[in-house]
Amino acid sequence: MRSVVSAGDLAVELRSADPRIKVVEHVPQPALLHRADLFVTHGGRASLLDAVQGTTAVLGMGVLADQPDNAAAFARIGLGRALELTAKRGEIADAMTAVLGNSGYGAAMTAAGAELTQLPPLDITELRHSV
Repeated sequence: MRSVVSAGDLAVELRSADPRIKVVEHVPQPALLHRADLFVTHGGRASLLDAVQGTTAVLGMGVLADQPDNAAAFARIGLGRALELTAKRGEIADAMTAVLGNSGYGAAMTAAGAELTQLPPLDITELRHSV
């Protein structure tokens, strides 16, 4: 198993001694999610949309605003699991193992991704005229 941690400015301070864990400042998230088996995320809307488009099951740990509710909603509909931000290492490891060990999460995400592709494209010009 290999992991990529996108840590922003903290990347310099969070170097990993484990060669399976790569800590970077930034990663092209949508491209990476097409190859990932699991996405541990804060549960922001854009990140969750990227997960659906990449058909990658999530472990959501919301930090603020709507993020905890977003993560919980994804868990309720079978697209992954949600944990409190205060979850302990063992809880996180157990949740990751549960998601990775259950193909139902991946299948649900694949179905959600297929459903997303069926939506009509957003007409930006129509939005501009209504403002």
